[in-house]
Amino acid sequence: MIMFVGIFIACKEDDVTVTDDVQLLSFGPSGVKPGEQISFIGTNLDKVTAIELKNATVPSSAFVKQSSELIVLVVPNETSEGTVTLKTAAGDIVSKTILSFEVAVKIESVPESARPGENITIKGQYLNWIKEVRFAKDTAVIQFVSQTLNELVVTVPFGAQTGPLIFLAGGTEPMTIETEKDLVIALPILKSIAPNPAEREKELTITGTNLDLVQGVLLKGLTAPITEFVSKTATQIVLKIPKTANKGIVTLVAYSGLTVESAEALKFVGDLPDLAPLKYAIYEDALMNGWSNWGWGSTADFASTDNVRDGNDAAKMTFTGAWGALKFAGASVATASYSEISFSVFGLPGTEGKKLNVVANTGSPFVIILKEGVWTEYKLSKSDLGNPATITELMFQETGWSGSIYLDHIGLR
Repeated sequence: MIMFVGIFIACKEDDVTVTDDVQLLSFGPSGVKPGEQISFIGTNLDKVTAIELKNATVPSSAFVKQSSELIVLVVPNETSEGTVTLKTAAGDIVSKTILSFEVAVKIESVPESARPGENITIKGQYLNWIKEVRFAKDTAVIQFVSQTLNELVVTVPFGAQTGPLIFLAGGTEPMTIETEKDLVIALPILKSIAPNPAEREKELTITGTNLDLVQGVLLKGLTAPITEFVSKTATQIVLKIPKTANKGIVTLVAYSGLTVESAEALKFVGDLPDLAPLKYAIYEDALMNGWSNWGWGSTADFASTDNVRDGNDAAKMTFTGAWGALKFAGASVATASYSEISFSVFGLPGTEGKKLNVVANTGSPFVIILKEGVWTEYKLSKSDLGNPATITELMFQETGWSGSIYLDHIGLR
């Protein structure tokens, strides 16, 4: 008996629930695999009528050997990690020590594609030992629809993205298995938006496929996607357009966080018409022709897509109230071939009626009055800015107020 205890993994007597008659002292060896033999050592084991393992029960008639001190049985393939229960006529004896095995989990097949929310079936060997399935972007699933020796059914989480599946398996030597091929996760497809042009505070209908996978719809001018819809199905979303929405690309935000953009821009009834390209651009979707910002007391984003007058980007300026400025400098343009300086401005909340000085070189300012919530196009003659023969600096300066504005299509015609 002492020799047996020395070679097997012991469970201490104070770690098990024991009856007066039958005692379980140890079981092992460690590293045993399903299909191999395992031994249980104790006293009065000849009174054991069956041994329950996780997901499997072995009756005494199937024991390889049974005596008062020893039971030997073959580990069933379908068993997995868990406690051991010795069944006797006087009652059950349950180990508090977990019995584990060495298993070679193998993934044989997974689907090529799936939709979030649907069930997928994985086939392989010893899949009952899988503890966790990770989809791309570390979206983990630990609760399964079903799990057997050769089949695992998992619901694809809505946060899943296209990528390999990673399986975490238990056992005396835990395993991590990653699929060679990606599981392709379906995304929403946007086919059309109507009406276009639309009207603010009225309904917009988006048609496509997999639209039930859309968590939100982001319109230009909004800081967060719209998540409350008039209706939503797999082929159609109807929403109410907020008053603050601006024209531009419509973006669908999937539950996974991935985005899908419309091919056409949403426009609004009554908006300014599209602008013709400038003959000479200082800013048109980006700083042009060598111009840069030498301003102060402000923060500039020259690649803002939140609110665009025309094209793809606009310049967002946030002023601090310290007479800060956007100051274009570092280049020059002769004005003889042009008749006007043109630009568009959009005032964010709090800018209604605020004054903005427009100054060419070091001339006198031309004052414009800001309008909140709409794009306004300004066309200044050269005389409005002091008739400069060459412009080397063009400045937009706040007059002691703080707030944000967008500027777009700045240049000469």
